[in-house]
Amino acid sequence: MTFNNLNDLMKFMETQIQDTMCKEVADVAVEQLGNSVKTTVYDAYKPTKYVRRYSNGGLGDIRNMEVTEVENGIEVRDVAPLDNGRTDYALDDIVVHGYGNHPFGRDFYADALDNLEYSGDAKNALKSGLKRRGINVK
Repeated sequence: MTFNNLNDLMKFMETQIQDTMCKEVADVAVEQLGNSVKTTVYDAYKPTKYVRRYSNGGLGDIRNMEVTEVENGIEVRDVAPLDNGRTDYALDDIVVHGYGNHPFGRDFYADALDNLEYSGDAKNALKSGLKRRGINVK
């Protein structure tokens, strides 16, 4: 590819990076978030006052993980609904901060982010996604 000026090159690269973030990096982030829900939330204790939904509509269900494009990246959020029909609280917020019947906060978002940074999986997904788009990345 040939670019006539630096601005055109920068626009092209920003578009390619953001597209890779929304696809390849998002896939890795969603997978890691699911793993973090299992280890940080489900493995923490066995509830006695409610029944967990796991991958059947609960926090562990990757269908509830919403990827939103933000400036210079993405945001991944678990939007699993409460099982009682209420919409004035967010389940992820309750679990992360430990409100209500949850005895303590279990921040699965921080755990997922730490694991993504430690493993290098997000960086590797970005590199391989850009390579698939024909961009030589070292």
